[in-house]
Amino acid sequence: MSPAPIPAGSQRGLLMAIGGAEDRAGARRILRHFYTLAGGDDARLVVIPTASEDRQGAGQMHLDIFQSFGAATVEILPVFNRQDAIEPAHLAPLQAATGIFLVGGNQLRFSALLGGTPLAQAIRRANAAGVLIGGTSAGAAVLCEHMIAFGQQGSTPIQRMVNFAPGLGLTNRLIIDQHFSQRLRTGRLMAAAAYNPFLLGVGIDEDTAIIIEPDNRLRVIGQHSVVIVDCNSLEYTDIHKMDEIKPVAMLGVTMHVLVDGYGFDIDKRRPLMP
Repeated sequence: MSPAPIPAGSQRGLLMAIGGAEDRAGARRILRHFYTLAGGDDARLVVIPTASEDRQGAGQMHLDIFQSFGAATVEILPVFNRQDAIEPAHLAPLQAATGIFLVGGNQLRFSALLGGTPLAQAIRRANAAGVLIGGTSAGAAVLCEHMIAFGQQGSTPIQRMVNFAPGLGLTNRLIIDQHFSQRLRTGRLMAAAAYNPFLLGVGIDEDTAIIIEPDNRLRVIGQHSVVIVDCNSLEYTDIHKMDEIKPVAMLGVTMHVLVDGYGFDIDKRRPLMP
């Protein structure tokens, strides 16, 4: 689904995609940054733990963290099936939220349980009206229109090593992969970008995040790296010809490695210095 139209007189909200395994016990820099972007002590946060296997525990953990920072209100949205995502009572907290946080887990739970529901529409409307939407791991992947559902590990692209599903559609310019270097996902991100060179592949390491601004610039925060795979100048690939599951050719791929403080201009497809 495409991003929601921006209401007249408003600016689209920030997006924050976290590569997973962010620090939750020490300085908690990334989660604290989400809280700050959402309004700090005035933040009104909604935590959606749909993707997690331990949905009650994961939701409560994030609630406790955000409350410890001093957020004005934090609420867990108990959306565990499609009926929950249709329930009108679950939409009201989103209307007052300054930040919505999507807990990690299995991103197919997001697409299967939220896809086409009033809750998914409410999340898109909230971001279009200026509300910060953030997610970690699966919650990062689902921010995109084209979501990586699952795939294989590997350092080089192989035919059929990546599978897609519809995401929330909060950005239609990126494909986001998470736990990137820790789970050796370079090959599948390259393959994903080759399927549609208009899209930028963004691989986010653990305890690292990107913040996507309304002007389509992103910036990096965290301990590790973000890899950008740009196939816009791709000279040749045989990824569309292969009938067997074997390595594919990709000529003319551009890759950037960004660390804390660096950024990227999505529209101009060029990196930004600190």
